[in-house]
Amino acid sequence: MSKRRKNILITGGNFTNQGAYLMLCAAAEQIRSRWGAQPVIAMQTGSERAKRWVGLDSLLEFPKLRIRVWGGNPERLSGLRHRMPFVVGSEIDAVFDVSGFVFSDEWAHLDLRRRADDLIRWSDRGVPVVLLPQAFGPLEQVTEPVADLLDSCELVYARDPDSARFLKGAARSRSAYEKIAVATDFTTALAPEEPRGLSHLRGMVPIVPNWNIAKRAAARGGSKDDYMRNLQEIVRVLRAHDYEVYGLCHEGGGDADLLHTLAGTCGGMPVIEGLDGRQSKWLLGQAPFIVSGRFHALVSALSQGVPGLVHGWSHKYKWLSEEYDVSGLVMDPYENPNSVDTFLSRRLEEIQRIRESVSELAIMKKAETEQMWDDIEKRIEL
Repeated sequence: MSKRRKNILITGGNFTNQGAYLMLCAAAEQIRSRWGAQPVIAMQTGSERAKRWVGLDSLLEFPKLRIRVWGGNPERLSGLRHRMPFVVGSEIDAVFDVSGFVFSDEWAHLDLRRRADDLIRWSDRGVPVVLLPQAFGPLEQVTEPVADLLDSCELVYARDPDSARFLKGAARSRSAYEKIAVATDFTTALAPEEPRGLSHLRGMVPIVPNWNIAKRAAARGGSKDDYMRNLQEIVRVLRAHDYEVYGLCHEGGGDADLLHTLAGTCGGMPVIEGLDGRQSKWLLGQAPFIVSGRFHALVSALSQGVPGLVHGWSHKYKWLSEEYDVSGLVMDPYENPNSVDTFLSRRLEEIQRIRESVSELAIMKKAETEQMWDDIEKRIEL
């Protein structure tokens, strides 16, 4: 009798948000190379074509219909499985969660109780669950589901010290407390892919907006118009320093709308849409520096030695900038545009020195990521 293939389920990834896509690809690569296992995602996530492109199988379940196929003989559906590769619950050997930034008061409206219970259900059946590096907290409104999840997980990785502090504050026991570690974002080692027809953008500065910054403006003492004026002034100053700019959409319609509005108010600029995360990562690696409000666009640039001017709206941006020693490049997205010129002009004088420092740190971060995977591999033996 042949030995059954091992399968590891990836939860929290998707094909829409390019940060989530990068994490999905990074986890899938490690699952294949380290465990010789097949990466699997939820059947309702992405098209079959998209899954096959990344090399993913589907888990046969339909949570919205409360249909979960845990056991039975999957060979009964071998004809369907041949056309659309899938596995059932009893064939899952481990679960890696790549949610990125979900378990937080910021996203309490997303029913985090259900998300936590979905992961706890695997642990209750003896399947080890690992939360791969992501941001957490604050957790005042969602303490209970997070505490329950910590009790169930095998390993939990926070991307930054604040996230680890929030988690440890929610831990009910020493064992839950001790399974929490800090690790850098794990997409650092993921190789980029060159998109066709865009090599002419080498050396230009990409502007990567984030509609969340505009959406949360009022709660942070600013306005959507303040954010747009800030971006307009950045474009003006960069052009005054002889940099060419273009817009790079890292996630869907909201970001694209901001970029087209910006282009219309700045005398026009190229706007690049429709790339996946690995293709965007290649473009970001060709820039002298970037301007970004998207976390994984910043990771993609910094991990290739490219500095980023940071527009952040949560603690994860603060800590990422500290990791790569670019705290001096963090900008308030709602700041008075009159101060942008002075701020940027000073930073641009130092950009080459900053690039050298970021390049050195990028090598270290990749090594840290490899060490994290080594530790997980020792703990999760399939």
